[in-house]
Amino acid sequence: MSVYGQVPEKTVNIAANLLSGIIFKDQIPFYTFCLMIQLNWFKTAFRNIRRNISSTIINVGGLTVGFSGAMFLFCLLHYHLSFDDFHPNKDRIYRIVSETNNGTISRYQGVPQPVGKAFKNAYPYAEQVAMRSDNGYSLVTVGEGEDKKLFQISSAYTQPSYFSIFNYPFIKGDASVLGVAGNMVITQKEANRLFPAGDAFGKSVLVNGRLLTIAGILKDLPPNTVNQRQLFISYEDYKIVQPWMASDSSWIAISGGVQCFVLLNKGVNASAVDNALPQFLKQYHPDKNTSLKLSLQPLKDIHFNLNYDGDIEKKQLWGLAVIGIFLLLTASINFINLSTAQIFFRTKETGVRKALGSSNIQIRVQFFIEALLLSLFSLVLSLILVILLFPSFNDFCKTSVSPEALYQYPFVLFVLGMVLIISLLVGYFPGRMLVKLKPVEIMRGYFQQKTSGFSLRKILIVSQFAIVLFMVSCTAIISNQLKSAIQGNLGFKQSGIVLLDIPGERDKSNTITALRNRLSGLSGVKSVSACYASPMSVNNNTSDVVYDNRPPEASFEANIKAVDTGYLSTFDLKLIAGRNLYAGDSINSIIVNEAFLKKVNVTSPEQILGKTIKLNSKPTPIVGVVKDFHVGTFHSEIVPSYLYSKMNYYYSCAVSIDPAQLTKVLPLIEATWKEVYPEKIYSYSFLDEDIKQLYETDITLLKFNQVFTFLVILLGCIGVFGLVSFMAIRKKKEIGIRKVLGAGVDNIVWIFVKEFVRLLLIASAIAIPLSWYFMDKWLTDFAYRLHIGPYNFFWPVLLTFALVIITISVKSINAALANPVKNLRNE
Repeated sequence: MSVYGQVPEKTVNIAANLLSGIIFKDQIPFYTFCLMIQLNWFKTAFRNIRRNISSTIINVGGLTVGFSGAMFLFCLLHYHLSFDDFHPNKDRIYRIVSETNNGTISRYQGVPQPVGKAFKNAYPYAEQVAMRSDNGYSLVTVGEGEDKKLFQISSAYTQPSYFSIFNYPFIKGDASVLGVAGNMVITQKEANRLFPAGDAFGKSVLVNGRLLTIAGILKDLPPNTVNQRQLFISYEDYKIVQPWMASDSSWIAISGGVQCFVLLNKGVNASAVDNALPQFLKQYHPDKNTSLKLSLQPLKDIHFNLNYDGDIEKKQLWGLAVIGIFLLLTASINFINLSTAQIFFRTKETGVRKALGSSNIQIRVQFFIEALLLSLFSLVLSLILVILLFPSFNDFCKTSVSPEALYQYPFVLFVLGMVLIISLLVGYFPGRMLVKLKPVEIMRGYFQQKTSGFSLRKILIVSQFAIVLFMVSCTAIISNQLKSAIQGNLGFKQSGIVLLDIPGERDKSNTITALRNRLSGLSGVKSVSACYASPMSVNNNTSDVVYDNRPPEASFEANIKAVDTGYLSTFDLKLIAGRNLYAGDSINSIIVNEAFLKKVNVTSPEQILGKTIKLNSKPTPIVGVVKDFHVGTFHSEIVPSYLYSKMNYYYSCAVSIDPAQLTKVLPLIEATWKEVYPEKIYSYSFLDEDIKQLYETDITLLKFNQVFTFLVILLGCIGVFGLVSFMAIRKKKEIGIRKVLGAGVDNIVWIFVKEFVRLLLIASAIAIPLSWYFMDKWLTDFAYRLHIGPYNFFWPVLLTFALVIITISVKSINAALANPVKNLRNE
C-alpha cells in the first residue's frame, strides 16, 4: 500500500493546497501569499481542534480553571502591593514606632504623645510631623426628638499637618480647620449618610456627647490605604477629653492608638534619623533609664508588618503567588501532556507537510496557533467567570478590590503575558518533537515506537503529582495547626459567651451595676462579668511591674486586665491558690497567673500569696493565683499577667449563656442593654468568633490553600483521565490481544495503573521533603506549634494515590471491557 493511502483525504487536500501556493507564489503578490498561508494555518488549527473535541474540552476546561485562579490571585496581590502608593511623597513618609524590653520585647505602633512635638523641635529632619490619636467608633447623633438618628463612625483626633503628609484631598474646607477645637472633617460617604437630604458642611452634630461642627469634607478614602478613618476631630479636642494623655508630660504612657507620622525632608536618610533617636530620648525622656526605643517605619511597610498592626505579611502574599503559579503549571502540564500525547495522530500529517516542503518553523507555528486559539478561548471563559465571581471573591478575601482592576494595564499585561507564554510552551514541545524526524521515518511508524519511551511527559507528570502532594500536605498541616490553636485548650472557656460593649462614661458605676444585676436575673444566663476585655483579645494593656519591693531595674512587663468578681466564673479560670478579688472600685488586691510565678522565680503558688506589686506607687497584695491562660494567639507565648478591679476601666460585659436557650435569651439581653443605655447603639459578638478573627490572616491563607488544592487536584485528575484516554486508544490492539489470550479486567487495568504508580512514588519522594521544610518554616511563627512527623503525610499521600488510581480505573476499565474483536478489526 502506498504511503498516501495511509493519509486521510483532508490531510492530502491540505498538502495539495499548500503545494499549490508554493508553486504559484510568483503569480500572486507576496503579501497576498502570506495572508493565504496565515489563513491556512488558522483553518487547519480549527479543523484539528474540532476533530479532537474530547482533548479540546479537557484542555479548555483545565486552562479556564488555571487562568481564573491566576487572575484572582493577581488581583489580590496587586491590591495589597498597591497600598498607599498614591501619595506623591510616599517614599518620604514614615511612622515612628516603639519598642520596650523589660524581660520581654514588646512592640507598639504608638508612641508617647510628647514625641511628635519634641521631635519637630529637636531636629530639622522632618518637613511635617503629625500626631493622630484613634478614637475607635464614635457615636454620632444627628437631630433631636423623633428625628434623632444614631450612627457609629470610625474616628481619630488629628493635627492639620496630617493632611500635608497624606494625599487625602478636601472637597470643602481645608486642613487648617483642625487647628480649632470643636471642628471636625468627614468623608463624603459619611457626610451623605448623616445628611442624605442636604449639605453636611457647616452642620453641627453630637460626637460622643460633645457638640462638633463639620468644617470640612474629604473625598472618600481609597480602600488601599492603611489610614481607614472616616471622621477626623481636631487634636485640640483630644487635649480637652484626655488632658493628661495629650499633655507633654505623658512620656510613660504608650498607646497603640497614639501614633506619630513624619514627612522627612528631601535628601534625609531614614537610617540617620534612627541613629539620632537614642540621643533624642536621652535628652527629652524624663526617665533616663527607660528601655524605650524609637525607630522609623516606612509607610510601605505598615500594611505588611504584623508586629505593628499590619494586615498581612509579604511572605504570605508570595506564598499565594506560588499557589497561583502551581495552578497555572498544573494546567499547562495538562495541556502539554495532552498535546504531546496527540502527536501520534499528527505524525502522518506532519510527514506529508515535510515531504511537500514545509519548514520546521511552519510546523512549529501551526502547533503554536492551535495552542493560542485554545488559550484565547479559555481566556474568554475565564474573564466571564472572574467577572461573575468578583463580588464573592471580595467577600472571601475580605478585601475591597474594584472590578475596574480588570481593565487596568497591569492586569491586561499579566493576562496577555500568561496566554502568550503558555501558548509558546504548549506549541513548542510537540513541534520540537516532530521536526527532528525525517518524513520517511514518520511514514514508516518510527515515531510510534519512540513515543513510548519519551521522558519529558513523565517528568511533567511527576511534577504535576508533586505539586498535588505538596499542596495537599501543606493544607493538612496548616489546618491541623489552626484547629489546635482555635479549638485547643486556651486556659479559659470560649463557647457560649456573648460580649457586649460598655459605653465610655465619666462615671460608670451606676450603669454597670444595673446592667450586671438585670442580666444576671435573665433566664438562660449563667453568669455575668464586667471587664476591660476577655482573656484573649486584641485589646491588651501592659505595665512595668515592680515585685516585692525589688529595685526598679528588676522590673518586668506584664499583661494587665481590669475585671470584676464574676470574671473567674464566667470565663472558667481555674483558681489554684488563694481567693477571688473583692468587689469594689479601688485597686485593693491582685490575682496573678502561673507565668507570673515563673518570672519571679517562685515555685509554689502559696508562696506568692501576700507578696506585693507596686501599682501607682502603692504596694498592692497578691491574693490569688490562676492557671495559665492565653492572652494572645498561639503565635506568642503565655506572658505574665495579673487581674485587678477598677470599674472605670470596664469596656466589655461578658455574658455566659446556656447554648440551648441562645435564640431565646439574645433578644432579652438586647432589650436589657437598651434599658440601661437608651441613647447608645447596641452591638455584641461571640467570644469564639472573636478568637477566630485573631487568626484571620492564617484562616484566609488556609481557605486559599483549600480552594486551590481542590482545583489542583481537579486539574491533575482531568489530566490523568485525558492521558489514560489516549493510552487506551494507542494500546487498544495490545489490550485486544491480551483479552483474547485470557487476560482479565484486573490485568488490563494494571497495565495503566503501574505506569502512574511508579511516577507517584517518585513525586512523593520529592513533595514530602519540600512540604516538610516549608511547613516547618511556617510553623516557626507559632510559639505553640504542631510537631511535624511522618504521620502528617500519611493521609495526603493516601488521598492522592486513591484519587489518581480511581481516575485511571474509570477509563481503563472501559477499555478492558471493550470487545477485543472490534479493536483488532479496527486496527
